[in-house]
Amino acid sequence: MNPVIIGNATLYEGDCREVMTSLGGGSIEMIWTDPPYGHSNADGDFLSARADIMGDGRETKAEPIANDTPEEMREVVDAMLEEAARVLRPDRDCCCCCCCGGGGPRPTFAWLAERLDDKGLSFFHSVIWDKANPGVGWRYRRQHEMVMVAHRRGAKLSWNEDVSAIANVIRLPKPKTMFHPNEKPVGLIERMIGAHTLQGETVLDPFMGSGSTGVAALSLGRKFIGIELDAKHFDTACKRIEDAQRQGRLIA
Repeated sequence: MNPVIIGNATLYEGDCREVMTSLGGGSIEMIWTDPPYGHSNADGDFLSARADIMGDGRETKAEPIANDTPEEMREVVDAMLEEAARVLRPDRDCCCCCCCGGGGPRPTFAWLAERLDDKGLSFFHSVIWDKANPGVGWRYRRQHEMVMVAHRRGAKLSWNEDVSAIANVIRLPKPKTMFHPNEKPVGLIERMIGAHTLQGETVLDPFMGSGSTGVAALSLGRKFIGIELDAKHFDTACKRIEDAQRQGRLIA
């Protein structure tokens, strides 16, 4: 599978379960990823029928996501984490950050925390992303998501000693311009990458989406490997990362 090389970024269009097997063992310092949450978003739910239900004329921008049923999500994330335990560096500190929903109706966050403490990985902590404004939800409106933090079993959690300890609740609004229906703010990703890696180290995102992780990694002087299954989002990621590389060169 031939990757697209853009400066310090190596991008693969394909399924992470296949692409990750081609990566060298112990070659990655950090994984940051935002996989499907298993909520079947925009597939027969409120988001997909919002305009008809609310009657306010506002169309939803939400769209279905691959592997987003509860069963598909657990299968693909479990397989990704199997490979994560192999590709993370065993001979020094490393980090694996995996995003997940913070509420119901299924306890995905609990499953993910336990999964990150098994099969070659050790769970370390959970971080809350407070989105500042509540979203949709039945009875409880969703205002936060979680980031589960782990490392390879037998290693330690990597930490950039130039960064002081940070609060485990990070309050940042959602991006004003959304390239992906479930996009995270680049500032959130930058904060985590900056805390867990050093310049020149490699960050991997097996569910790259529109490339926010790549933009964050490159802005901090890290190398980046991204994998995305959806062709439309892959093309968006390539453009955003190319723009980020160009801006970096202009700044330098």
